[in-house]
Amino acid sequence: MKFALFAFILVLFLTPCSVQALVTYSGADVIVTDAVHDDLFASGGSITINAPVDSAIIAGGSISVNAPIKGDLIAAGGTIDLNSDVGGKIVLAGGTVNVNGRVGTNAVIAGGEIHVSPETEVARDAVISGGTVTYDGTVHGTLTVKANSFENRGIASVTDISVEKPESMMHGLFQVFSILFTFGMLVLGIILIMVAPGRFAAVTGEVKSSPVLKTVIGFIGILIGLIVLVLLAITIVGLPIALICGAFFFIALVLSTLFVSAAFGDYILKLLKKDLRPWHAFVIGFIILNLVYRIPLAGGIILIISISLGFGAIIYALHKNRALICGKTQ
Repeated sequence: MKFALFAFILVLFLTPCSVQALVTYSGADVIVTDAVHDDLFASGGSITINAPVDSAIIAGGSISVNAPIKGDLIAAGGTIDLNSDVGGKIVLAGGTVNVNGRVGTNAVIAGGEIHVSPETEVARDAVISGGTVTYDGTVHGTLTVKANSFENRGIASVTDISVEKPESMMHGLFQVFSILFTFGMLVLGIILIMVAPGRFAAVTGEVKSSPVLKTVIGFIGILIGLIVLVLLAITIVGLPIALICGAFFFIALVLSTLFVSAAFGDYILKLLKKDLRPWHAFVIGFIILNLVYRIPLAGGIILIISISLGFGAIIYALHKNRALICGKTQ
């Protein structure tokens, strides 16, 4: 959990909040063959970067970076192969992570199996957390490793190595899953803002309006929803309805924190007197709140409040648009 917190702190500084544009790719198989002189956001089953890009945020099943990244690289996937140089920082989280290239500043890597090749060179510090870690590279700053199995044949100015016992492997896997899930939620929020900006903004607006009332309504709504689902599920006739309603209920709970993140990020930007794009505000709010959620005890309470507030905002947004949803005209 300490590593997850540290990783998100780094992501906070990695996020290019001053950039005002974004190039997006998505699909089952994404192959970037033309240079992108901007920030690249890509998601898909298989993603291959074969042309230089300024910076990249990537999420997919299989990720291969075979061309230089001028700035920062943030990637999450089942398998990640970094086969080129990155001018800035890297944050990589995946089942299997292979690093083979120079990194301009810092590196944060998490995965079930991690291999850092002899050609890898990190200019500053590196933090690695995984089940099995093979390190053959060079780190000019501090190398911090937390793993169940660690094979060290590389070089580092300062090392901080922690090899855990096999029985703690599930804890390490849970950390990796937590990072991947959180990164996936970040990607989902960005996609929703791009695909349905009006609807996303409508619910975010409800979060900003009477947040205390929305939190109370949301909390009560969650309790009532759970009770109704249980009552439906214990009857044979109501079970199909419970399954369908339960799916929508779960989706609403998952999405609730995304709207709160966007509203919180927008509030922060107003305090800083910054005028950035909606997805920038969302990313800022999302990262800060996820850092707060990881504070013992207090973080759990704040998470419950965020879920309740977001759920209440969804209820109000659906109520205001009930005529459109039900197919009625005013």
